[in-house]
Amino acid sequence: MKLTTDRIKKLATASGFDLCGVTSVEIIPEARRHFYDWLEQNYHGQMAWLERHSERRADPSLLLDNARSVIMLGLNYYRPDTENPSTDGKIFGRVSRYARGKDYHKLIRRLTEELIYRIKKELGPTASDEFKWWVDYGPFLERAYAEKAGLGYIGKNSMLINRQFGSWIFLAEIVTTLALEPDDPKAVNHGRCASCRLCVDACPTGAILPDRTIDSRRCISYLTIERPTEIPDEFARKMGDLIFGCDICQEVCPHNGRAVVTSQKEFGPKYGVGEFLDTEQVIGMANRDEFLKLTAGTPLTRPQPEGLKRNARIVIENFNSNPRRE
Repeated sequence: MKLTTDRIKKLATASGFDLCGVTSVEIIPEARRHFYDWLEQNYHGQMAWLERHSERRADPSLLLDNARSVIMLGLNYYRPDTENPSTDGKIFGRVSRYARGKDYHKLIRRLTEELIYRIKKELGPTASDEFKWWVDYGPFLERAYAEKAGLGYIGKNSMLINRQFGSWIFLAEIVTTLALEPDDPKAVNHGRCASCRLCVDACPTGAILPDRTIDSRRCISYLTIERPTEIPDEFARKMGDLIFGCDICQEVCPHNGRAVVTSQKEFGPKYGVGEFLDTEQVIGMANRDEFLKLTAGTPLTRPQPEGLKRNARIVIENFNSNPRRE
């Protein structure tokens, strides 16, 4: 049975995804050049794994023999702020929206495997088509291919922006030997940033550079999650109460003014740490078991116990330096 792109999209929706687009495996020259320049400038900081097999990130055809199509998938994760932590002498650190619930990698894995199962079922038992999939830890320039597949456009803050969901989107991709009709990104009007530079001006550390470039070494998300060593004072002082990740450039984006609440209950605080962490509780963790009791099953395992404690100490120092800050 031959599947159409429209049918793939229906199956993606049935599997739980909010967005789906299809494109070819052809290299995107501008995206590849931008990625190599980014590495050359050392904007990736201490994320050395991004340098390994860099050619595979820019060429999906190297990820699967006889690959012909890329199925790009999007999942809305937005949930509004609802918590109002007590101020009875405690100091709380704010958690980025994407990390407040269950680890999205696990949920997307389930949805993606469900989609591939549905596709294979429709193709029939004699079909020999192959599929490989990744979330954001895979060797893939996912935002560039999502733009090419018509899911949105890449804004000045380097985030993929969709007309319906703004930039509160997780991305996943399936590389397949299926020959699918690619979507025309020009057929979807997602708008553009034009002269708007709210995200550029709002970034407290000046991490957003021209041409949709992020200097990770200055980015609070990188500093609090990926940087394994101490955070320089010049950036630590500008973190405010951010203990894990940062949403500032997304919160000021006009496209996010029409954000839609996610239908995925597992992104809710019941399934993770919620919007705030008690800094005293974080610093008081005596061993790895206590760290995992707090963070297991969420993205907050990434910085390891010492990284999270480091962040908590900075939040406390910032609060004591400016307790009335907003």
